[in-house]
Amino acid sequence: MIPSFKKNYYPDLFTWKELEYLINIRPLMGIDRIRMNNRRCEWVTSAWNLDSNCYPPTLLKNLLENHICSMVDMSRCTKKINNFAKEIEDECKCQTDAHIYICRDINLEHPFGIHWDNNDNIIVQCEGRTHWKIWESTNETIESKHGNWIESPSSPIVDVIMEPGDAIWVPLHCPHLATSLTPRLSVSFAINPRASITNGREDRNWISFDR
Repeated sequence: MIPSFKKNYYPDLFTWKELEYLINIRPLMGIDRIRMNNRRCEWVTSAWNLDSNCYPPTLLKNLLENHICSMVDMSRCTKKINNFAKEIEDECKCQTDAHIYICRDINLEHPFGIHWDNNDNIIVQCEGRTHWKIWESTNETIESKHGNWIESPSSPIVDVIMEPGDAIWVPLHCPHLATSLTPRLSVSFAINPRASITNGREDRNWISFDR
């Protein structure tokens, strides 16, 4: 897998309206699924709540509006995302998850800065515009167990403005930086090269009651 960019690759994968539906399903909004860059919050729950670790909607709305947030374990959150994850798994033969990234305030600094991941990623821009840069991996990134990068890397090998429907491929260990130019909604498909689908994969059967 090499860094690459494709225009208008998947123009209708996910929308703000679909996100609105998901975030209002309280049992989905648990602290294990919603990542707020180690932000700690406390709240009081009602007696009917089966899981006290789910964010209350008023607090969740405030966090989404004022922080860069991500939602993990979302590869089955819609039929389209589930089907695309299956296509990736079938082609790469590796287990794949979907992470939803949300940035409502473009003045927020990216919490990770320039960093790299220990997995391959396919990112689809769903709403808004994002400036993406990708650098080549080095021995420093391959040998490191952390995702931090130097302050002044060399010139990026990919430098693009992503618009809705565009997709970008980011190989593992390749440093990258995403800067939101407008409120942003994107889905990152994380491909684990160390987890083959032969050792277990997500059940991609989509339950439907259509007649």
